[in-house]
Amino acid sequence: MLQSLPPVRLAALDLDGTLLNRNNEVTLATRQAIARAVEHGVVVVPATGRPLASLPPVVAKLPGIQYAITSNGAAVWDLGDDPMGAVHSRYANAAQRHTSEPACLLHRLMPAEVAREAFDLFQQYDGELSVFSDGLAIKTPEGIAKLTSRTAHFLSSEARQNLTDGRFTVIPGIESWMSRHAHEIEKLCMFFDSTEKTAAALPKFQAIPGVAVVQGSPDNIEVTAAGVDKGSALLALADLLGIPHENTLAVGDSENDRAMLEKAGIAAVMANGMPQIKAIGSIVSEADCDHDGVAELFGRLGI
Repeated sequence: MLQSLPPVRLAALDLDGTLLNRNNEVTLATRQAIARAVEHGVVVVPATGRPLASLPPVVAKLPGIQYAITSNGAAVWDLGDDPMGAVHSRYANAAQRHTSEPACLLHRLMPAEVAREAFDLFQQYDGELSVFSDGLAIKTPEGIAKLTSRTAHFLSSEARQNLTDGRFTVIPGIESWMSRHAHEIEKLCMFFDSTEKTAAALPKFQAIPGVAVVQGSPDNIEVTAAGVDKGSALLALADLLGIPHENTLAVGDSENDRAMLEKAGIAAVMANGMPQIKAIGSIVSEADCDHDGVAELFGRLGI
């Protein structure tokens, strides 16, 4: 245990490359570590760039999960006493499932004109676009095909997702949908087919006024409203729960975790983290996401 750090009362865990291994699983040791933390009163919260619909069942079913930070902090949800039902409420096939309605505690949407400008720029690239709105994960049929191909090649650190269970809402002709729903956008995200193309496109997105631009991995670009990040969402949730900021822990691995790591009381970074992210960690794991890195960090922190 690291004696010099404050006790943890709220722990926010990134998913891809952190809580989840590359097979979209939570390892047994990590599940056990989370269960022990919850038994000792620690609030454990998934904090992800994904929308609510893409919160994996293996995460929603972890012991003690009630809250979720999604879409890079654009939304904070209270999942109530039926987290899986709350996630299923945002599935395309929700009508065929048992669902419950989550409470949205924080919702910071992109201004409509900003969302349209970012969407128009994304349309100039032949990448895999996702649109996140009210917890939905919206893709085109072409986007699903690209996701299938990308998952097979496994360029990014993103964990594999189930493509057929309804978590994606597939909309042909997404341009028409955007013309009606631009005021409801939590986040726009694209995976490119090379890191070189991503690097070339990144400055163009950063030049759009009124946006926050981060990367969850070297081959993607994620756009939200300016000021939106996982860190602000974490501190807002801490305030709602009456937890001092110094008693918060953030665990992550990539640039879209930077603000959360910088703003939390304790910043823990995975061994597989980006080098510049490791540099800001209060503690860095020796094990990666495939080898119980989160369990190791919880043990070293005494939670």
